[in-house]
Amino acid sequence: MWWRLCSLLAWFPLQEAFLTNHTETVTVEEGQTLILKCVASQGKTTSLQWLAPSGFTIFLNEHPALKNPKYQLLHHSTNQLAISVLNVTQRDDGVYKCLHYGDSVRTKKVKVIVLATPSMPTLEASVIRMPDGKEHVTLKCSTVRSKPPPQITWILGNGLELYGETHHEFETDRKICNSSSILRVRTYGKNSTVDCVIRHKGLQGRKLVAPFRFEDLVTDRETASEALEKSSPSSQDPQQPTSTVAVMEDSSTTDKEEKEQTTRGPALATEASLQYVGMIRKKNGILLLTLVSFLIFILFIIVQLFIMKLRKAHVVWKRENEISEHTLESYKSRSNNEETSSQEKKGQTFPSKSYVNYITQLYSEAKTKRKENALNSKLKGEPTPIPESIV
Repeated sequence: MWWRLCSLLAWFPLQEAFLTNHTETVTVEEGQTLILKCVASQGKTTSLQWLAPSGFTIFLNEHPALKNPKYQLLHHSTNQLAISVLNVTQRDDGVYKCLHYGDSVRTKKVKVIVLATPSMPTLEASVIRMPDGKEHVTLKCSTVRSKPPPQITWILGNGLELYGETHHEFETDRKICNSSSILRVRTYGKNSTVDCVIRHKGLQGRKLVAPFRFEDLVTDRETASEALEKSSPSSQDPQQPTSTVAVMEDSSTTDKEEKEQTTRGPALATEASLQYVGMIRKKNGILLLTLVSFLIFILFIIVQLFIMKLRKAHVVWKRENEISEHTLESYKSRSNNEETSSQEKKGQTFPSKSYVNYITQLYSEAKTKRKENALNSKLKGEPTPIPESIV
């Protein structure tokens, strides 16, 4: 069995030269299950093999070659091999091959396209004032992570469907893209509406719609205008829209206006944008002032506590210094008194040094005289006289 498996794997570099029956195309959405079936003709078939787009073997007959739980065996027989790929992603996109090993080697190719359905679109609106004082509204509809790129259109309130300026930006893998469409509206009314519509193969006939009501834009501008008028009485009222039908600008006119805008300078912001920026700055200023005041208060409390602790330490040090000086003076006074009393006691009890020397000298002279008298008496033959006591 193993020698047969090794011999089969040795044919892989030559598989492109084998006969190919046909190529199928299978479309599947991300997260779904992909089913691959390989059915051989009613001939002599020894083995069936599925190869991944990377070239690795997934299954050889009923034996799995890749230890990946997303590949499952559904059915195996002498002329059929069916497998499934669970929870497909963009990595599973590519060409799968089924090899029939018999009298000759045949190849069946299946091109798998993994669809990535776009996300719900987001719609942004901005009012641009041109240097000549005219205004227009720019609507931008965006959706992310789609494959292939979606179709984006605009449906006006009267049912007219238009294409905007569509842009597709692909990610690093060159498969997934992020798309956006821009529509410029020159005139509009309070009751005007426009919808951004997303169509895609993965939606299976469904549409993603992001509606926009110009009533919201007019209301926001009126609110901002009233706030601006209250803050500055000398400000003028903004111009109100005059038309009730939304119309898209011509592409040539748009390009011309963009060039004029580039040469003359950037467009001025609307009163609503200015008012919003002013309110944000005011809130940020109040928050910053409150934070600084709080920090100063905390710092003041810390300094006061430090001063109190320093004063207490100074009082304790001063008290200890006074006690040590008093103790030192008392010790010195007591030492002087003890020394004086000791000298007085020595003077009363013991004779002075000169008196002791005098007595010692008298004793020595008496002893010497006694020795001389004894020697003279001995020479003369006289008895030795008895020495007299010295008082």
